Amino acid sequence: MSSKNKTKQQKLKTLSRLKKVLIFFEALFAVCVILMGTVMFVPAVKGAIVEGLTKTPVGQNIIKLFGSKSYDKSVFDGDFNKNQVETNNLQYNYSEEYTNFILFGIDSRTSQFDEGTNSDSMVIVSVHNTTGEVKMVSIYRDTFLRIYNSDGTYKYFKVNSAYSVGGAEGAINTLNKNLDLQLTDYVTVNFAGVAKIIDTLGGIKVNLTDDEVNQLNHHMKSTISTTGEYAKPIAKSGKNIKLNGIQATTYCRIRKATFYDPDTGKAIRDDFGRAARQRSVIMKLVDRAKKASVSELQQMINTVLDGNTKKEKIISTSFDFDQIVGMLPIIFDFSLSGSEGFPSELTTGTIDNTSYVLPQGLSQNVTALHEFLYGEENYQPTSTVEEIDSSIVSQTGVSSSSTGYNPTEMGGTSTDEEESQTEEYYDYDDGGDTEFH
Repeated sequence: MSSKNKTKQQKLKTLSRLKKVLIFFEALFAVCVILMGTVMFVPAVKGAIVEGLTKTPVGQNIIKLFGSKSYDKSVFDGDFNKNQVETNNLQYNYSEEYTNFILFGIDSRTSQFDEGTNSDSMVIVSVHNTTGEVKMVSIYRDTFLRIYNSDGTYKYFKVNSAYSVGGAEGAINTLNKNLDLQLTDYVTVNFAGVAKIIDTLGGIKVNLTDDEVNQLNHHMKSTISTTGEYAKPIAKSGKNIKLNGIQATTYCRIRKATFYDPDTGKAIRDDFGRAARQRSVIMKLVDRAKKASVSELQQMINTVLDGNTKKEKIISTSFDFDQIVGMLPIIFDFSLSGSEGFPSELTTGTIDNTSYVLPQGLSQNVTALHEFLYGEENYQPTSTVEEIDSSIVSQTGVSSSSTGYNPTEMGGTSTDEEESQTEEYYDYDDGGDTEFH
């Protein structure tokens, strides 16, 4: 074969290789375009990618790379010392099997997240580290318990005052001592911030009775005054009524209207209904966040980070960024297995002209709490809980043998003295007979 023919064949082979390379890169480019388009315009795919990142070490490191500095600067409470948290001498350590923390809801118009404000809501959140199973327990804020000060002294008063006395640390110490818990972490959320977060996710849907609509519209002016944001009144009652942030936050505050559990249909009244509403809204908010697109999640994160300023805060927590990232897989996969209120056996009464929720045997209630959270049957409370129980009985006359109060069957007495003194009584509650219209 002549040298000219060899050269020609070599050129043809080279062109053939180049053509294959070009075809390969064209195909690769087309795949990238399709992937980019899918990620950009299909929310489910975007959510799946984010979820995938949370479940791999590489993905978690990427998330840490882009978020840790902003998180540490605005959200993380670097002054909180977990080593100073007090617990009773418990026989079993639940921390390896469960991630437990307390969620505080406060109504602060400043950046003051420590002492000086009561916690309007307190929800214990327990996450099983293996199964992702989540349980929530609302602590009724007017519960008569031993409140611990930062110097170790104590008094007996409403449990919601513990946050005002000693901030998150004092409130955690109070719950640990009274309930035999091992809480070392907390999340505090300002109600004004909750409204903004709900808005970034497009709102939530709830069932509303006529009573609830009347109460919601009446109290919305207070929420508007606190947040500085306006919202329209609710036009009608019914099922799956969409609420924006201001409306949903006000819905959490309703007390004088019966709440109907959307899963069980149970009617719950007074402050117990308010606590049940709060748990319901938390779950709806988390479910909505799980289904959110990347852009919605990004907007929500930006809302939290940008909203935490020197003058005003949305959220504060003892969880560092590594802990948050480590919990992300559980957040995407979790399932709520139950929610309750504490105490489960109770009565109501007045002491020195102040109304309280009174545990009908603190020790008995603590035993039931541990069975619900950890599946531990016949839990024996510590001597500290037994001592507090005896003191409550001596001061109130209420014990495990007293006649209890069932908030799902009876009206009971008001457990919100401050509200009854400062606001017009606006009770549309018909005792649980309202229908959805």
